[in-house]
Amino acid sequence: MGYRRILTEDQIVLLFDPPTDQRGLIRHYTLSAADLALIRRGRGDHHRLGYALMLCYLRHPGRVLRAGEIPDPSLVSFVADQIDVLPDSLVSYLASEQNRRRHSASLLNRLGLRTFGPKAANELSAWLLPHAIENERLLDLAALAMEECRQRGIIVPAPARLERICIEVRHKARRETERRLTDGLSTDQRRGLDALTARRLETSQSWLAWLRQMPESAKPGSMLGLIERLAHVRAIGLAPARGHLVNQARLAQLAREAGRMTVQHIADYERRRRHATLTAITLDLAANLTDHAIDLFERLIGAMFRKAEGKHARDFQADGRAINEKVRLFARIGTALITARAGKGDPFAAIDKVMPWERFCTTVAEAEALARPEEFDPYQKLTEHYAGVRRWAPAFLEAFTFQGVAATTPLMRAIDTLRRINKAGATTLPKSAPTAFIRQRWVRHVLPGNGINRRYYELCVLAELCTRLRAGDVWVTGSRQYRAFEDRLISTETLQTMQGDSGIPLAVETDFERFIAERQTRLNERLAAVEARAKGGLLPDVTIDKGVLKITPIEKSTPPEAEAFAGRLYAMLPRIRITDLLSEVAGWTRFPECFTHLRTGELVDDPRVLIAGLLADGLNLGLTRMAEACSIASLGQLAWAADWHIRDETYALALRRLVDYQNREPLAAIFGSGLTSSSDGQFFRAGGFGRDASQFNAHYGHEPGIKFYTHLSGRYAPFHTKVIAATASEAIHVLDGLLDHHGEVMSRQHRHHTDGGGVSDHVFALCALLGFQFAPRIPDLKDRRLYSFAKATTYPTLGPMIAGRINIDLIRAHWTDILRIATSIRTGTVTASLIMRQLASYPRQNGVAAALRELGRLERTLFTLDWLEDPELRRESSQELNKGESRNSLARAVFIHRLGEIRDRTFENQKHRASGLNLVVTAIILWNTRYLGRAIDALRKVEDVQDAHLTHLSPIGWEHVNLTGDYIWGSQQKSTENPVGLRPLRPVPDTVSRAA
Repeated sequence: MGYRRILTEDQIVLLFDPPTDQRGLIRHYTLSAADLALIRRGRGDHHRLGYALMLCYLRHPGRVLRAGEIPDPSLVSFVADQIDVLPDSLVSYLASEQNRRRHSASLLNRLGLRTFGPKAANELSAWLLPHAIENERLLDLAALAMEECRQRGIIVPAPARLERICIEVRHKARRETERRLTDGLSTDQRRGLDALTARRLETSQSWLAWLRQMPESAKPGSMLGLIERLAHVRAIGLAPARGHLVNQARLAQLAREAGRMTVQHIADYERRRRHATLTAITLDLAANLTDHAIDLFERLIGAMFRKAEGKHARDFQADGRAINEKVRLFARIGTALITARAGKGDPFAAIDKVMPWERFCTTVAEAEALARPEEFDPYQKLTEHYAGVRRWAPAFLEAFTFQGVAATTPLMRAIDTLRRINKAGATTLPKSAPTAFIRQRWVRHVLPGNGINRRYYELCVLAELCTRLRAGDVWVTGSRQYRAFEDRLISTETLQTMQGDSGIPLAVETDFERFIAERQTRLNERLAAVEARAKGGLLPDVTIDKGVLKITPIEKSTPPEAEAFAGRLYAMLPRIRITDLLSEVAGWTRFPECFTHLRTGELVDDPRVLIAGLLADGLNLGLTRMAEACSIASLGQLAWAADWHIRDETYALALRRLVDYQNREPLAAIFGSGLTSSSDGQFFRAGGFGRDASQFNAHYGHEPGIKFYTHLSGRYAPFHTKVIAATASEAIHVLDGLLDHHGEVMSRQHRHHTDGGGVSDHVFALCALLGFQFAPRIPDLKDRRLYSFAKATTYPTLGPMIAGRINIDLIRAHWTDILRIATSIRTGTVTASLIMRQLASYPRQNGVAAALRELGRLERTLFTLDWLEDPELRRESSQELNKGESRNSLARAVFIHRLGEIRDRTFENQKHRASGLNLVVTAIILWNTRYLGRAIDALRKVEDVQDAHLTHLSPIGWEHVNLTGDYIWGSQQKSTENPVGLRPLRPVPDTVSRAA
């Protein structure tokens, strides 16, 4: 059987060829004095240069210079300069095979190197096995093996042999993982696992397929379905601790692989592999079902309150006409009584003139029926939903184990009380039922004065539990998402170790006294400087009169001539189908290589099938319709590529490659410095099954939907996107994109912009700690108060805008906790959005949240002073946010099918839609950037091009791209007509004829 290579040619070059960048050359090929003395013993320049290059090759990458191999000119020049010979002398050396062999043998002996034989292979395999258990990515294993060979003084094996060794080690690692997962399983547990592949009674569906179909709609039946599935999983009897016997990433990988396979396929595995796979699935299902149930619980509680408020408003609106009539009537009666009193007349007679007394009595009764209680509280409608809540609430409270901080003890006791009376079937609460957790908002309903209202008590417990879960005060045993706050952070011991070793990876001074002294000096200086300029009316386009702030809006800065110039350039771009555009971009960047097989790491056989699957996501077309619209693949082929090659991590790798390529384009430097970025959320309506999994946000109307939150570089490259709930705060997601991207576009100390949705004091604080300059466009800035270290009266002009002093003692008391949070985020121990969600949900008395907010106030004040003093900062923010709006317009145009609605029920499919959309948008931006550069070069040949016009150019246009119709792939030979593989431009538009 022929051997099929998995490592790509680019990967082999990366592993086995010497580096050619300046930093790599200096690091690996700087010759020592001893090296130079040894090299100079050779006779002739060509001998010395060849000997030096052979020495370099043996040290890194750790192999001999092969026969017929020509080293890279940059390496030859770097080495030749050190030994003072001409690079051209290498030609004579390469012509003699005898010299190459003699030098390699001599250096092997002198350096004490040994060739790669069976003994070395066994040593390397044994050393590599523990690493393969942790990470089985083939390229990573090969890189580790190469480095270990160099450390042991072994000549690295040939690429094919190295790959075979890594594949064999990966297979052994998988077997070891399977052994750890299955050792100690009882007979009953094994039977329970095997039963998952059996068919359910009276259905054509297996138990495993049923477990995987998690209900998504916010209905009582969905909650009961999740709890039923969770009970079935728990009945197998696998302890969660079993999952910690193997690396968590490997366990998740095994579960993902199984998720792509049919139940029949899993059932046909040999015994150990089958049980290990089913164990991974069961452990993963238990955590996923728990998280889904808690998430559904939050949605059900939110829906209950939303329906109660809606019913309250509708009832009042329905009675509005009758209420208005009664008010007008009683106004007439009141007027008659006032007139009677003034004239000392009979008040009853006055009423009779307006209406008969009997009618008056009837009207009073009608008014009493229309009148609402004094509180006018929507909570009065909550009990109308009590019957629906009772369908799922007892089962929900019984199914999960809740734990919490000390402050939640009364709530935990209340939950236990409800469990007891639910089991006993009691209809009344015991007098000892805890009430300390009840907030003032609920008191008049839960404790009306004659005991405890059972219905309101139960609803209050559920509402408070929901609030505490969001805040992180309560966590759930067996959950991944709703874990204890402390479990998410690095330990205090680890933080201390980092401080003592390499230091904490933050951008600020970690000693609090030095940190706060520097910040205090800086803030005092900035306040004094802005105070002086404000007092003299010297702030550009800013006035502060009696504490009232006014800022002149930024005017449009794009002249009509620049817009006309951009139109001419886009008229020169070739018209192209979206399929051909992606094929061209794939040829430039080879991004399809990022979409490796989930299990084997192999590439897809036909890249066009993969691109069709990506287009199905990006255009919101779906695989079924894409199979109908294209001629290169069936639905089965597209589904195979989507299941095994398209996933979150491969999307991220491909996006990073496109972004890096766009960033290297010469024209991209005109779009921005590369030191700025922005982020914004884009709302998409939900339709079909997607409505059940979506939420309402009044800001976007009365239709449910979700948001894609996207980060955009200053050069128009969308380098990160994620799906968030329509009701979610955008501020908590700002840092995720800045920290998650590791490509060339990102660097520390760059400036990030958001609109008002991204603003919070916690974001200001964490950005400062992590080394990012946060520069949002703060809405209603005139109403945002400043803070100082001194009294507000110190600054007479700014004083009315200063709300108070920075609480230094509070920050000092929680400084270690603040450092733990920031370091945990920086090291990837926890995502910023998750921690910020919990911090934002904490009650105000929580010390850590309050201290971080206090630090954020300090940083926000510093930024606001810069904003007032620097008109260029205000203009930059406006420009960067406008780039995001332009990108959103392109995304809306690309996401054209299914009426632009999200119709996917599962969060995973929604994420794929967002990632596919971002990938297609980025490909269009890269293609436009390259062709606009060619169009500018062509235009320069016939006329003068003003550089000032180029600064207003953007690569966001799409009129020349055909996004709809049949999705076919043309021949590459037909689409290109020049040696560089690019399409010909259209003729330069005639300015005079265009004007006419």
